[in-house]
Amino acid sequence: MISLFGVLAISGAGLGAIVINEVELNPPGDANDWVELYNNGMEEVDISGWRVWIVDSDPTWTGSIRIFSGTAVQPGGFYVTEGDPNWLHDTGMGTVILKMRDGTEVDKTHLLSDQSDNFFTYSRHPDGVDTDQRADWVFGKCTKNANNS
Repeated sequence: MISLFGVLAISGAGLGAIVINEVELNPPGDANDWVELYNNGMEEVDISGWRVWIVDSDPTWTGSIRIFSGTAVQPGGFYVTEGDPNWLHDTGMGTVILKMRDGTEVDKTHLLSDQSDNFFTYSRHPDGVDTDQRADWVFGKCTKNANNS
């Protein structure tokens, strides 16, 4: 029993873990919404075919961003994906959901609200911390594709 537990612990220790790390729901001007992902694991993770969903606070609108084939995130690395410029949601509020190709939910934010139309975003502080609590998130200056400060 102990040896089986040891094997399981070793095999799982190096796995990568992708989390939603920073979110811009109300960028300045006509810029696109965007979502930053972060690999807080120890191995590269192939995220080909995964999807990022932004579910507006008005549940009649949902935006989906497909991640292209051949996309991988290195340990400690970032990946930023942008929404469609034709999206017609302007509430600045939403929940972001990350799903694998098969639809398995990987990560999800609580309802975020950004009414400021500036360069402030919601970000995990520090990068990759995911305790499924609102306290994981801070609203502050944009750090797109870089360490959250």
